[in-house]
Amino acid sequence: MVCAHVLLAAVRSFAEEAAAAPKTTYDEHVQPIFRQHCFTCHSDSDAKSDLRVDNYAAMLRGGASGDVIVAGDVDASRLWALVSHAESPEMPPDQDKLPDAELSTIKEWIAQGALENSGSIAKVKAKPKVELNVSVGAGKPEGPAAMPQGLSRQPVAPTARAAAVTAVAASPWAPVVAIAGQKQISLYHTDTAQLLGVLPFPEGTPFVLKFSRSGALLLAGGGRGGHSGKVVLFDVASGQRVAEVGDELDAVLAADVNDDHTQIALGGPKRNVRIYSVADGTLLFEIKKHTDWITSIEYSPDGVLLATGDRSNGLFVWEAATAREYQNLKGHALGVTSVAWRGDGNLLASASEDGTVKLWEMENGAQVKSFDAHGGGASCVAFSHDGRLATAGRDQLVKLWDANGAQQRAFDAFSDLALRCVFTHDDARVVGGDWTGEVRLWNVADGMLVAHLPPNPPTLQKVAEAELAKAHAAAAAAEQAAATAAALAESLAEKSAALARINEQLSALQAQAEQLSTERAALEQQAQEATAAAEAAAQTATAAQAAADSAQAEAAQATAASTTAQATAGP
Repeated sequence: MVCAHVLLAAVRSFAEEAAAAPKTTYDEHVQPIFRQHCFTCHSDSDAKSDLRVDNYAAMLRGGASGDVIVAGDVDASRLWALVSHAESPEMPPDQDKLPDAELSTIKEWIAQGALENSGSIAKVKAKPKVELNVSVGAGKPEGPAAMPQGLSRQPVAPTARAAAVTAVAASPWAPVVAIAGQKQISLYHTDTAQLLGVLPFPEGTPFVLKFSRSGALLLAGGGRGGHSGKVVLFDVASGQRVAEVGDELDAVLAADVNDDHTQIALGGPKRNVRIYSVADGTLLFEIKKHTDWITSIEYSPDGVLLATGDRSNGLFVWEAATAREYQNLKGHALGVTSVAWRGDGNLLASASEDGTVKLWEMENGAQVKSFDAHGGGASCVAFSHDGRLATAGRDQLVKLWDANGAQQRAFDAFSDLALRCVFTHDDARVVGGDWTGEVRLWNVADGMLVAHLPPNPPTLQKVAEAELAKAHAAAAAAEQAAATAAALAESLAEKSAALARINEQLSALQAQAEQLSTERAALEQQAQEATAAAEAAAQTATAAQAAADSAQAEAAQATAASTTAQATAGP
């Protein structure tokens, strides 16, 4: 509240001072100076560098190099830098510097708010919320890449089911992917698939998400169809909004922020490309070349060029600093759905409803490659750091291509139209989303599914309930395991006792076996001795038999001899 009072007092003081001081106006004081020195080169008849100073409104629109007047800020006004000879080219050309009195009038006019006439009211320009200028250009930041820190993981708009995946973006240098949901953006860690935070987008549905070239900012553009649209820049680390531009009458369907965070280009159903200043939200340029909805916008990595595509196959490249047409790329038969610059800025890829992806070189605007990517239409194209491409299409597939447009892999098909795709920061994984709201994270090397990344993550209460349910389940499982362990222990004790009894019986049997073995050995010894005795007796019997047989023979011989003798002797 104190800050509000201080701000109000400052504004009131500024207004009072402005009211008290005599007004220096364009009509009364500045136009006569310009008429004398500047109309020859900067008027309706001859507007060099697209700059007119003979008309107040035309002058405030600026020229080819952008704004020349920043109301209330003399140092930021290029016109003052040129007429005061602080910068080149010095104005008026080939002349001495304007007289001090005239310079003082121009300076005072800018400082008072560049009023048109005595009835005009000075407008205090909005100051940027944060310093958005960066020195990293299109390259990797010198320090650690921005990672979300301490963001809330509570969904803004919890839903039972996810809607179609309208936008997906990956940080170029950190393991972070942003997924559009309903009035929110979910941030996931691409290495662990863990939810890092949820960013509110109360403006409506985010139809476009883009990380800045340094990865420090996340652009979200969207809104409500036929009602309103806006683009917001979030600080990736803190999740805070640092800038907002546009007050569109329809949803923003395409947008991007340039390399140094000074410009945001946006477009949508109104068919106009509008380029805004990030610092104060003023409209810098408006391009009215397209004849249908603007569907895709992307700055080149160095911020020099701006590519835009529309629903009726219009594809253009513009000079970002002047909004002048640089290339009109003709070749697609149907609407352009997506554009992407290769990392070196020399090649532009475009995807179309005609099913093709085309590659364009920027020196002459020539088409250097065209390949049929998806039957029924291609909905997205994205470059990796090493020049490979990922595409998504109506054939329900997300595909991987080499730098020459040769297909390397088609990931598992979705159940509906594949809408979005992007490489992760290390080119090791691809994220794809479809019409049903399913978002998948795949490995590039083997095509395996790593995880699902829902655009509608569960509320913290549901997460807590799920964790509590897991805890209860784990406790029940532990109790069951303990009961099972007790039963097993009891069974083990019984079996141990039985085993002990068996061991005792086994010991007794072993003793009996040993006794029997001893007795058997003795019996075998006795048997051997009996056998030996029997053999000896048999030998003795044999000898006795032989002796008996011999004696019997001798007796027979004696009998025979006796008989013979008797016979010989006669009666």
